[in-house]
Amino acid sequence: MLPEGTLPASLQVLLAMFQPCFTAPSFRTFCALACGFWAQAGRRTVCGMLTGAGLAGIWPHHRAHYFLARARWQPGDLGLSPVTSALPWPAWW
Repeated sequence: MLPEGTLPASLQVLLAMFQPCFTAPSFRTFCALACGFWAQAGRRTVCGMLTGAGLAGIWPHHRAHYFLARARWQPGDLGLSPVTSALPWPAWW
């Protein structure tokens, strides 16, 4: 995986919108898998995402599976997170 701070600023801003949806360890895993998903030219499998992120053979394979199956996060929150970050809500909301 790219060392911290080497991701483009625009990608860091995009990923930061999702940070409230995760615990700190889960957010690191999410970022790595998301970057691997975008970087992988082949199939979007767990192995493919780890390879795309440069983490194949570095991170244990079960870390990604644990994140997807058992970690504390709600897929619905991911869909709402960018919307709530982008829209100005009225003060009375």
